[in-house]
Amino acid sequence: MRRIRLFSFPLVLMSAVLACAQTAPSTPPSEGLDLLQRVAQRYGDAKSYDIELVEEQTSSREYGHSWSKKVLVAAEAPGDRSYYEGLSGSGSAIQVTDGKTVWRYRLDEHRYTAKPQSSQNAAQLGPVGMPEMALMNAKYLRRTLADLTKSLKSADRLPDETLTVNGQKILCQVIRVQSSDQKRERPSYLFEKTIWIDAERGTILKTVEHAHTFMLSGTASIPMDQETVTSYTKTVLDGAVPDSLFTFTPPSDARLIQDFPDPMESYGLSMTGDQAPPLKFKSADGKVVALESFRGKPVLLDIWATWCAPCVAALPQIAQIYQEAKDKGLVLLSVDQDEDPAKADSLLAKKGYTWPNFHDGDGEIEKLMGSSGVPRTVLVDAQGQIVYDTTGGNEDQLRAHLAKLGPEYASLAPKAKAAPCAASK
Repeated sequence: MRRIRLFSFPLVLMSAVLACAQTAPSTPPSEGLDLLQRVAQRYGDAKSYDIELVEEQTSSREYGHSWSKKVLVAAEAPGDRSYYEGLSGSGSAIQVTDGKTVWRYRLDEHRYTAKPQSSQNAAQLGPVGMPEMALMNAKYLRRTLADLTKSLKSADRLPDETLTVNGQKILCQVIRVQSSDQKRERPSYLFEKTIWIDAERGTILKTVEHAHTFMLSGTASIPMDQETVTSYTKTVLDGAVPDSLFTFTPPSDARLIQDFPDPMESYGLSMTGDQAPPLKFKSADGKVVALESFRGKPVLLDIWATWCAPCVAALPQIAQIYQEAKDKGLVLLSVDQDEDPAKADSLLAKKGYTWPNFHDGDGEIEKLMGSSGVPRTVLVDAQGQIVYDTTGGNEDQLRAHLAKLGPEYASLAPKAKAAPCAASK
């Protein structure tokens, strides 16, 4: 397996030495598109490949300026083997397949899954979380390169240039693509992109794109200029790809989990799939209750605060769920994050709620569970695994996960919504 990078990636950026100044193309209009189509075909036909790139993007608007970097690695080989790696500011992850098992590892979370390849493919049909957005870019990298010309009706061939890469001069064929070269122009995204192609190997070495677009802020469209520089630090098509790339050895601090949380259900921090930490709850009278003492029963944790309006508004829903499930074995514990340890107990008593509530005065529970917003709802199954962890609250999602705990909990499933009646005269 390629060594996992946690990550100080040695950027190998290419410095271009222009052999001659770019001038208006003097070649036939079709030559640029024909060349680009041949290059795209090379990527599409490759039976194996190993590609690495570094992308740097600068965005500028009237009152803002930002820079971001992305590193992508993508490799495939016969035998349904693949390696994808995506590193970015929104999260870093890798996926390794040896033909039988698929491992997905999130570097920032130190968690990974291991699944049979067929089930993994089926599981990827859903939404993708932010930590894996760059990983998805890596997975579709070869397809993106193979589809370079699908949306184009023309492309300009510019004079050849020489790029200096790692001290080596490489003769490049140069293509320019603009918004007007598209089969269907997008007024909201105007761009000019220059592509440097290794003249000998027929692979892309570098691209630079300048674009004028918009950033949405509410209902407003804020004009923005972007420059995206992509440097391909490695490209091997139909060449040897090391077998070691398609094996996965988890780092010593990595935890195996069943599944990563559904991004449509979780907001912010989520421990779904993790074994519950050794939580200890301290009551007002000094008694200590360990979460492990409830092993054999599912536990619903409601982390809340009296100053949080959505938390207080959700209490009747929590109470109703507990009323329906307590005789089936469900344990309900709430943990307040108030400054005054008596305030939460007073509010619960006033509303007639009698389940145990604990005050996280020393912040130990937050330390073990991680800092998150409130309300935070955590469902721990009878074996001590967190099967649902979300911030913000969603009664239907909670009920759906409760119903999965066993047949005795099936009645807690969310009720089907009645279809609206059609208006008639």
